[in-house]
Amino acid sequence: MRKGYHLTPKKDEEENTDEWMMTYGDLVTQLLCFFILLMSFSVISSIKFREVVVSLQEALSGTGALPAWQIAMQNVETPPLENIARTSEDNDEEILRMIGVKSKLDELIKDIKMSEYVETKIEKEGLVITLKQDNPPVFFDTAEAKIKPEAYPILNQIVTVIKGLPNKIKIEGHTDIRPINTPQFPSNWELSTMRATNVLRYLTLMNIQPERLSAAGYGQYRPIAKNENELGMSKNRRVEIVILYHSK
Repeated sequence: MRKGYHLTPKKDEEENTDEWMMTYGDLVTQLLCFFILLMSFSVISSIKFREVVVSLQEALSGTGALPAWQIAMQNVETPPLENIARTSEDNDEEILRMIGVKSKLDELIKDIKMSEYVETKIEKEGLVITLKQDNPPVFFDTAEAKIKPEAYPILNQIVTVIKGLPNKIKIEGHTDIRPINTPQFPSNWELSTMRATNVLRYLTLMNIQPERLSAAGYGQYRPIAKNENELGMSKNRRVEIVILYHSK
């Protein structure tokens, strides 16, 4: 051994025995932040949750359009805060289930190349399946309420997805602003109601339980576009199959 050099063993007592306390404190702080976040999520408005989740789903899948979702949400009121904590978990599960149903329907619509005539969107009542009365019409002839033969395969595809759901289903008929006055349909009230009713009757023939179904006609009084030109009027001529949230 060289002179002037010697080894001194490191003593345990010289080590910093408090270092583990810093790590432990960081862990406890992170856990506290995590539980605070959980508490805050428990009172998030399910409407806002719906907006975020559906927007993300549409962006990732390429189905639907984000602006349309934002427009649909403009008139949605956030439920009272005291009700959110009690019901938000069930509502969020229902929203996620509806997103799954929407995705299946979108795939079917794409496969049968009928995106021009059928679209889906999630609104405050539930999942809305819109049967568009465009030109040339697929579902109903002009001023008629009888379902056209070429519409049945489309309705059959929709039934395959919604048949097993426990949710109630509301069918709504809508027309454009042009008046009608025939012996069978004195006004757009009768035309829109009969179209909705005929879709309802067909769903019962496809073994969807009648007690789950209801029909309503709104005539020209619930437009989704301005009736200033043919494009706007074609958007207003529609039948909507609304899969209501299970709590409705």
